[in-house]
Amino acid sequence: MLDAGLCGLWIAVAGENFERIHHAPTASVMHRQQFINHEFGHMILNQEQELLSAERVALLAPLIPMDAIVYALSRTRFSDEQEALAEAIGDQLALIMLHDGPLAAHGTQTGFGRVL
Repeated sequence: MLDAGLCGLWIAVAGENFERIHHAPTASVMHRQQFINHEFGHMILNQEQELLSAERVALLAPLIPMDAIVYALSRTRFSDEQEALAEAIGDQLALIMLHDGPLAAHGTQTGFGRVL
């Protein structure tokens, strides 16, 4: 994904009742979570993004059959308003996770459960 200039990819696959987030490889757990939170930000905002061709998705996520891809959305620009909003939401989600970490160990309904 990094070679393609992408940090995150939001994909819907036919027959699945969930959407997938793929992210660029990183050795940092926190960096990986921020990639994911950023994509959640786009989902929460229901932002329109760049539609990728099935062929390009096949290169980025080769285990997904091309005929099963409903849509795949990505962004390659990092300076526009939508990216800034998605990053701000990602930051807020990270703060919720940080705050709720000790509670989550006890099974208490925490931040995402209260918010989403």
